[in-house]
Amino acid sequence: MPVPSAISAPALVAESRAIVAPLAGALTLVVPFMVGSLLVARDDDRGLQNIGSTVMLAGFAVAPWVSHALAGRWGRGLAFGGAALAASAATWIVMAARDPYDPQLGNRKRLPFGFLISTSFFLGAGGVADSFIVGPEQRQP
Repeated sequence: MPVPSAISAPALVAESRAIVAPLAGALTLVVPFMVGSLLVARDDDRGLQNIGSTVMLAGFAVAPWVSHALAGRWGRGLAFGGAALAASAATWIVMAARDPYDPQLGNRKRLPFGFLISTSFFLGAGGVADSFIVGPEQRQP
């Protein structure tokens, strides 16, 4: 006779998703940020700096989608991921229009880039933080 389990299989899956989803989102945010920061630190190569910013922006845009998708919260993923994606796209457009790493560029002309990349980071991090707070979707049997 099988031994009854205190935790059912669906509850165990939901609990594991509650742990894995936010961690996957956090890694998706942090790893590209670290790699991109290393590339941006190469102040002798503006091409690498722009690639580094693009890597960071990709992580910021994708992280909320990853954390909410794994948790099964597609609506929240759409809201938080859409906002982070829009901010990342706007940052990339501003970056493409005016190279923020150009040493001849004045600080005032770099403000839109700085504001938008910070906004992109905080929206991405906010989406991941939301997946930590809310957890996976609870399905009714």
